[in-house]
Amino acid sequence: MYEVFVAEFFLTQTPAENVAAVYPQFLDRFPTLESIREAGEETVARVIEPLGFQNMRAAALTNIATEHRTLPDTVDELENLERVGPYVANATLCFAQDRRLPVVDRNVKRVYRRLLGTDWPEPSSDQWRVAANLVPPEAPRRYNLALLDFGAEICRSEPRCSVCFASPYCRYYSQSGSE
Repeated sequence: MYEVFVAEFFLTQTPAENVAAVYPQFLDRFPTLESIREAGEETVARVIEPLGFQNMRAAALTNIATEHRTLPDTVDELENLERVGPYVANATLCFAQDRRLPVVDRNVKRVYRRLLGTDWPEPSSDQWRVAANLVPPEAPRRYNLALLDFGAEICRSEPRCSVCFASPYCRYYSQSGSE
């Protein structure tokens, strides 16, 4: 679970390409919370500097490592960790343990907004509740990964409606005729 947590923690406000460049090196250097605790904040910050926000992230990771020998395994407990919100908590448990939890980032919000015709204020507990109801009990990890990829590749800011399988069912497409 630690490896997934680190990835999701780094992906907050950081492009996946940037995380991919640092992630393997980080895990080699810090394979456990204990190794983060032993290395200290300055060392962690140097390793993750290419990600940006390195001081904030290093401080949070070091504090988490100091306060916990292992990561908590509930959404509420994860969200109580420094700089961990619903996305990181849910993504960690869904992807590490295949738990039936919604994983909602800005791309997924856009997909739901377009398909369902919703216009939720930010942040909205409604969007998380609706998203939770849409996650199938079988293969929630696969569902969430597919939805994240769909939002990044097809239903992106400038949507590719002409190649989208969901266009016939999409409120955004039916109202805008977007291509």
